[in-house]
Amino acid sequence: MSLCSHEEIERIFNVSSASDYLLKIRADATVDHVRICRVFRRRMADAGENWCFNGYFDTGPFDNYVKHLADEDYTAAKELTAGFVFCNKPNGQIEKTEFGNIITISESLRYFLYFMNLAILDHGDAEVPQDVRSAAIKIAIRTMLQSEALDFDLDPRGEIPKQVHDNVQLHTDRQLEFIVGHEFAHHFLGHLNDANLIEGTYLSVRELGEKTHKFFSYAQQDELDADITAIERPVYTPDMRADLVNRALFFFVYLHIYQGVKDQISPSMGRAKSHPDPIDRFHHMYNHFKDSVELDEENLKSLLELSDIYKESLVEDVALNFESYEFYGSIYLAQWRGKVLIDRVDF
Repeated sequence: MSLCSHEEIERIFNVSSASDYLLKIRADATVDHVRICRVFRRRMADAGENWCFNGYFDTGPFDNYVKHLADEDYTAAKELTAGFVFCNKPNGQIEKTEFGNIITISESLRYFLYFMNLAILDHGDAEVPQDVRSAAIKIAIRTMLQSEALDFDLDPRGEIPKQVHDNVQLHTDRQLEFIVGHEFAHHFLGHLNDANLIEGTYLSVRELGEKTHKFFSYAQQDELDADITAIERPVYTPDMRADLVNRALFFFVYLHIYQGVKDQISPSMGRAKSHPDPIDRFHHMYNHFKDSVELDEENLKSLLELSDIYKESLVEDVALNFESYEFYGSIYLAQWRGKVLIDRVDF
């Protein structure tokens, strides 16, 4: 049984639309990377006759964001092709193609957010041991550094109680909705200037040394404006808007922690940044919405204090255990690891 159906293979080899183009990006990354291919073969085996390669990329965060847009924006958003991809850069991007612009979000962001939420959030009655939280945040950081293997379906890193998993997944999906909205906001705000196109790749081996894609880049003020527009543009109830603001603020704090580690590993040395500092994005959004939506001031203050503690601890860990952030492979959730799975034997 092939990973792709006959119809999908035909579309990949005869690209004639933006949706075909997105399918080809996904398929190229899958067949060119052994671990990703093994993940999808496991998914295919589990799905059986219901298998559809393109159908196994989650559309939920895109659908949930778009459905709240006003009529004109909704129509414009539905005309765009958007979806998750495997990508060298763990972020969102808009690519200019001959078939129209395509919005892509890296699958890595989902795992980064998932393990950061596991590490940072209060999970109600369920206790998450500190060694599990510490391991989770390191998995998240390594995912962004592209040193953690993207084979979580095969090797989930531990046995996470359902109550905790469901809570983490809920927060992750809502944060992904904000990230999706941020990319749509660039489109709505007219930030897609051909003069700002840069060349790059996704994750296909065939693209190495051959930058075949053109992505839009933005001024830092454009990024700040897109943050605000992502939340103001949809038609939300006050509670829904406040909820998305809080999710976004947590996301910025997570990026702030990651940035501290990344700067310790690879100092920027004055290189221009494509995005404002995460903490600047946090304060910009907080100041914009603090008088119009209900925010938990004490919780946000505690979050910032906790982020500094984690960042300081991680920066110290980098200095002492640098190699543990660089080696390619997997690390596990301490006492929640469960059964030790052996590569090529158990999965």
